[in-house]
Amino acid sequence: MALPRLTGALRSFSNVTKQDDYSEESDDLMNKRSKLHKQLMSSELTWKKIVKFVEDHLDKKEQQSVNGHLRTLLQAAKQIGKS
Repeated sequence: MALPRLTGALRSFSNVTKQDDYSEESDDLMNKRSKLHKQLMSSELTWKKIVKFVEDHLDKKEQQSVNGHLRTLLQAAKQIGKS
C-alpha cells in the first residue's frame, strides 16, 4: 500500500500555496522598515561614540582586534546599503 503524498496535506494546512495578493506583506515590511529607521534616527549611538568607547575601555592589543571587527562590520553595512 502506497503512503499518501505529503505535499497535499502541507498545502492544505499551511501557508505554502501561492498567494495572489502580496500587498499586505509588502505593507508590513515597509512598516517594519520605517519603524526601524525611526528607532535608528532617534538613537544617540554614533560611530564616533563606539570608537571612543573601545579606546577608553580596552587596551591596545584588544583595540586592534576590535577595530578589525568594526572595519569588517562597516564594510558589510556598506555592501548591504548598496544592494
